[in-house]
Amino acid sequence: MHPLVRGAAAAAVLTALGSFDRGAPERAPLSAPGADGRGLDGSPVPCLPGTLPEGPVCVRIPSETEDLTARLPAEPPLQGRPETLPDRIPRRPERPADPAAYLYPVGAPDRPPRVLDGLERPGVRLAVRPGAAVTLLALVHQVGPAEVVFTGDLVGRTVITAHTVEEGARRQTYLLVHGGLDRAAPEALVGARLEAGAPLGFAPTDGGGGLIYVYLEARQVREGASVAGADPGHVTNPSVAVSTDVRNVLPVRAQGASL
Repeated sequence: MHPLVRGAAAAAVLTALGSFDRGAPERAPLSAPGADGRGLDGSPVPCLPGTLPEGPVCVRIPSETEDLTARLPAEPPLQGRPETLPDRIPRRPERPADPAAYLYPVGAPDRPPRVLDGLERPGVRLAVRPGAAVTLLALVHQVGPAEVVFTGDLVGRTVITAHTVEEGARRQTYLLVHGGLDRAAPEALVGARLEAGAPLGFAPTDGGGGLIYVYLEARQVREGASVAGADPGHVTNPSVAVSTDVRNVLPVRAQGASL
């Protein structure tokens, strides 16, 4: 090759390499100078710096420093409860683990009902006799009567009562959800303030060939939240009341009572 030709070729290579040291070129969009890559006078139209001809268009060349990672749209925020709220408050370590150690809204004090689900679940099912009465409980350290805040359809026919409990230097409100009822008692009217032992409803009389049971769940109301006269969607919203292990609030059976 003639020395002048070799020199020109080397200069072109050095010029091309030097362009990479000037930083990333300004992004150029796909460019189509003409339908066939030619100008109005028919002569070829050169591509802009940082692009190469690809058929009738000019394609941008990404720089070495450009982030080529695909940018995915951000995930939508979680719906419903805020991430800081717990799904459920577990049993406190000082509370007995044995389900038979507690009193329930059904069954006799000396014969607790059979718990069909583990008490680690948000709500539990209690096996009962057909048509058994479901009565109001006074929770541990409860102050004053309980108030009926909901009667209607939620977990089947349901009655929800609110209980004020003294916990140290403050007062905390808890809800007891009594579900799976055949019907509510006449006394279980929204706004009624009832003492322990008052009837709330009755268990179904027919289990459809299976066990007859009622549903029980405890919920801790958040500070500043109101549940008076609320609809079921409000009182079961975790931003209003959080499910807690029922053993945290149920009264303990008297020691020595037979099973």
